[in-house]
Amino acid sequence: MILRISIVIAFAHLWLSQSIGQPLSREQVLEDLNELQTELEKFHAGYTRYTYKQQLDDLFEKLKSETAETSVLDFYKNVTLITSKIRCGHTRASLPNEATRELEISNTFLPFTVSILNGKLYVYRSLDPTLQPGNEIISINNLSIPDILDMIFEHHSSDGFIKSGKTRITEFYFHYYFHLYLANGASSFRIVLTNPHETTVTVSGKSWDEMEKIRHQFPSRATMELEHFEDYSYFKIGTFGASSLKRNGFNYKSFLADSFRQLKDQNVKNLILDLRGNGGGTDEFGALLVSYLLSESFGYFERIEVTDDYKSYGRIRKTEKFNLMTSHSGLSERYVQRNNFGGKLYLLVDGWTFSTAADVVSVIDNANRALIVGEETAGGRFGNTSGVSESLVLSNSKIRINLPMWKYTTALSEEVDDGRGVIPDVQIIPTIQQVLHGEDIALKYCLDTIRNLGR
Repeated sequence: MILRISIVIAFAHLWLSQSIGQPLSREQVLEDLNELQTELEKFHAGYTRYTYKQQLDDLFEKLKSETAETSVLDFYKNVTLITSKIRCGHTRASLPNEATRELEISNTFLPFTVSILNGKLYVYRSLDPTLQPGNEIISINNLSIPDILDMIFEHHSSDGFIKSGKTRITEFYFHYYFHLYLANGASSFRIVLTNPHETTVTVSGKSWDEMEKIRHQFPSRATMELEHFEDYSYFKIGTFGASSLKRNGFNYKSFLADSFRQLKDQNVKNLILDLRGNGGGTDEFGALLVSYLLSESFGYFERIEVTDDYKSYGRIRKTEKFNLMTSHSGLSERYVQRNNFGGKLYLLVDGWTFSTAADVVSVIDNANRALIVGEETAGGRFGNTSGVSESLVLSNSKIRINLPMWKYTTALSEEVDDGRGVIPDVQIIPTIQQVLHGEDIALKYCLDTIRNLGR
């Protein structure tokens, strides 16, 4: 059973003191760049899905020509610049473990966490009394917020040209990324904010341990829940990860079968399916869910491609254009379940909806089956590159790169891949006050629609 890997941003993506370890020589950097380029070209089936090979070659050559003795940190910035240009959300890099441990004790960080709403930056929680939740940040150390976000996004991997996933990741780890790419060792920060009038303050950084008090926390993803209400049912699937669900006591197939039996027995007319925060997991789990939601047989994956050098799992058939995986269950025509849901479907998505979860949304959207509400999915509408992956550790820097080897194409009626996720029918952008008060306005929109239609 093949697992689709969800985005997990480790604390390795952080500011690292240049004192860590010995600097890399020019020869070592060149060796690692050549190793990275060779391995990507050999095994990454989606390497040129959204970027021409010549552009990637030019970037590698530029970095090689500028190579000098450097720190692991500065080399890591170049590696993430490369991985982001591949435009694959599953292709990501992380620093070696010792670098992560060092950063936790050697640096101070921006003393606040943020919400990013419609390209604007707001204080979410703060350890400094001059910065209050809800304040809009205009600039930091004379850098505007649009410029800061653009510079951070340049190093984030995402499918195609999608920004929603980059936005959510940056929101959760903003103080880390600011240090990594922009702070240059700063321990104090000049902040221009609205409070409610434009004000300038200078604040001191806080330690890693102090930041723990206000750090964003992910809700539990390894969960499945079905709740019934008077005029609707709410179904939350936090992950399609088989091992995560099993560790938390869920039998996915049994839970799904029982849930849809309940929906049928109770003659439920409206179902809200919440896939927000779902970073993906097992392909088969996604296809099985769709089979409970559609009324006719359907295709799930149109094809899965691999490179000439691929030698891992599965049967491969070579054609004039592709090396095709033929042994994956998602390539077969899928049939609907006996207890499939035939009522009104509302689908909640956000910038964490990725990989298998985004595949589910794409196939449902292609069938015009649901009212989709929320934020553009982080996973590509037309598929992604994931499946079997190689963990590449560069020989000298020890930077680790996840290298996915299956290029999935979703079975859609459209033919032109525009590099976007699924765009919701109703896009929801909360205000900062709604965020601070914990208001779920996307869910509220669904409930209001259900109740208005029921009148």
